[in-house]
Amino acid sequence: MKTMMKSVAVAGLIAMASSTYAAGFMLTEQSASSLGRAYAGAGVDGTDISGVFYNPATMTLHPGTQIQAGFVAIGLDLDYKGNDGTTENGRANTQPIPFGYISHQATDNVWVGLAMTVPFGMGTEYDDNWSLAKRGISAQVLTFDFNPNVAWKLSEKVSLGAGMSVQYASADLKMRDLAGQQDMPPTVDGEVDADSWAWGFNVGMMWTPVDNLRFGLSYRSKVNHHAKGDFTVNNLRQGNTAITGDNLTGALTNQTLRALWGKHDAAVSLSTPAWLMATAAWDVNDLLSLYATFRWTDWSSFKDLDINYSVGPRTMTKNVHNAWKDTYLVSLGADMRFYDWWTMRAGIGYETSAVDEARYRTAIIPDADRLWLALGSSFKVAKDFQLDVSAAWLHGIGERDLYADDNGGVKAGRFDTLDAYLLGVQMVYKF
Repeated sequence: MKTMMKSVAVAGLIAMASSTYAAGFMLTEQSASSLGRAYAGAGVDGTDISGVFYNPATMTLHPGTQIQAGFVAIGLDLDYKGNDGTTENGRANTQPIPFGYISHQATDNVWVGLAMTVPFGMGTEYDDNWSLAKRGISAQVLTFDFNPNVAWKLSEKVSLGAGMSVQYASADLKMRDLAGQQDMPPTVDGEVDADSWAWGFNVGMMWTPVDNLRFGLSYRSKVNHHAKGDFTVNNLRQGNTAITGDNLTGALTNQTLRALWGKHDAAVSLSTPAWLMATAAWDVNDLLSLYATFRWTDWSSFKDLDINYSVGPRTMTKNVHNAWKDTYLVSLGADMRFYDWWTMRAGIGYETSAVDEARYRTAIIPDADRLWLALGSSFKVAKDFQLDVSAAWLHGIGERDLYADDNGGVKAGRFDTLDAYLLGVQMVYKF
């Protein structure tokens, strides 16, 4: 049986990019050293080659050939308390976010590089029978991005960069009430599993008015995915009671039940948003450097998702209305170089939520404004080898209500905690 989903049913899934990662489902965590200053000055800081992702023009800060690899592990605390006294926590297992980079100086004025990252993703999981299962049960989303770049040093003051992203996306969403028409079972436990390849682009520039001051501006395009996969019906329910051939209700027939049950082909369309980032770095003296970042993300383009699937000759639709808004990240940070072999760093940031109206928040998208607090350190283990370790706490603040449905009539409860705990480790080797 053919299932057609015209806008990602992965609504809750990728739409959910937990507030704990970043606004929406975007993952900022593409560098362990930059994590230590809440990504202030990412790229123009010049302390590692992650600028291949954040701003390819900053490759011109790194002579010769360098490689970088590491991960940021993310643990969530999504503590929900319902007005009916129920409690739940959507935290899944700790998720490691890997990344890797190569930068090579081809000529005096030309650099080439490759970024391998996971720029979007998230994971949440609740009990299958919790009281708001129709607002989401579980979600897993990952994107793997292969991003070759080139940078040109036009002069001692100006560098330009550009690249192309080849992106693989995999999404799995499980939720209740994916159907619910009058002559169908009141609720359906369903799961969407789809993947695709797509492409986008990125550009950047860096301006160095004086030797110790750098400004960067970079842009990443949205990436439009048209995924194919499966839609699986796991259970048909009347309330929390499974419907079987022995207790069919209404006009549901054994033939319809057999037609609906099981796995069906699916097609899914989804887009990852564009973003624009401005950064600055000021090397005050041999001891101290100061950094800043401002980023805008185009989440307002993520408004409605329709799930359309057929049962025999019939086509059914479920709409997920998100009505998201654009988000902003502002962060400030500093590096203290106490010794040639040891640097300490710290940062603070504030990021706004993509959720514009609380009634549209789903359990697998418990997004909220968040405060970033970060610390990190770099160790020069050898002349050409650097080790970076950082940690950060993302604290969800402000409005965190959850409604029984998106009509906004019944407030079901509130997320007491929407926090994430991040630990990053990486190595940088210079040839």
